[in-house]
Amino acid sequence: MRGSIPALTTALLAAGLGACDGGSPKTELKPIEISNPHHEGLMVLSQPMRRLALMRAIRDTGNRCRRVVAGAYQQQYRGMAMWVARCEDEKQWAVYVAPNGDIQSRDCAQLQQLGLPQCRPLEGESGETKAG
Repeated sequence: MRGSIPALTTALLAAGLGACDGGSPKTELKPIEISNPHHEGLMVLSQPMRRLALMRAIRDTGNRCRRVVAGAYQQQYRGMAMWVARCEDEKQWAVYVAPNGDIQSRDCAQLQQLGLPQCRPLEGESGETKAG
């Protein structure tokens, strides 16, 4: 009986692998969207309050921005909401908002070098519309 257990295990493994194409199962992975209350909070703010929040996010990560003149949500990236903000000195920042409230900001001029999505231009002074 002892000799038949390894043989049975081997047979079951072979049968299981035989059901797969080339040894790997065919599955479609769909991205999971996690609720992001911090991003949702930004979405419902008035434009002046949203610009203030984006300015604070940029400053809190050690960067300089005297005043945000335009800002808009751009896209989801690796589970974070990516916002774009333009400061009054015309410098643009990508602000990433994680579901747990962590914030990162990156100079839009450096995103390609970092392998991150590029900032799309903001429309108008207020940035009322979605970036892109």
